[in-house]
Amino acid sequence: MNNKWDEQYNIEEYRYGEIPNLFFKEIIDTLPAGKILLPADGEGRNSVYAAKRGWVVDAFDLSSQGKEKALRLAQKNNVDISFKVIDFENIVENYIVDSYNAIVLTYVHLPEQLKEKYHRSLLSLLKNGGYIIIEGFSKDHVKYQRQNPLVGGPPDVNMMYSKQEILSTFDSLGILLLEEKETELAEGTGHNGKASVIRFVGKKI
Repeated sequence: MNNKWDEQYNIEEYRYGEIPNLFFKEIIDTLPAGKILLPADGEGRNSVYAAKRGWVVDAFDLSSQGKEKALRLAQKNNVDISFKVIDFENIVENYIVDSYNAIVLTYVHLPEQLKEKYHRSLLSLLKNGGYIIIEGFSKDHVKYQRQNPLVGGPPDVNMMYSKQEILSTFDSLGILLLEEKETELAEGTGHNGKASVIRFVGKKI
């Protein structure tokens, strides 16, 4: 195991389940299929769903265990996905600018000092008219973690999202949705219970 995510994913079941994140599914179902990038996609549940909907899927994660399980899930569902084991800092050399119709971050929580840089690096990969879609824990989520550790989330509040951060980082995008809300998560053993999340859909114009 070379990182904590290899350890997290080195189990028989899928830590966050095999079905897609509900917000991801809700938005993807409204868009015409194209080419999609899913950074830090873990065990591949969202990648596989997008492929089933006809999207051409590129995904990556730090975890080789995650990749193995993602490819296994794709095979189980008779779809193809491209899945690399890389870090965010390797994005530019691995993916082509102006090539994606959508880029989706689902519970991708990065260190505070790298978050804005890595998020901004995604913008050059997006086609004009393409979408950035995000669901992640809000900074208010810490109180839900204290009440129920099973709900999950990063250990550092600075890795969580705020509406202000989203507005600052993605100020070049048209905002279609930006909200903070309480939701009930039931995603495998990794996310269970009430949570506070940020949801964002931005369009490159």
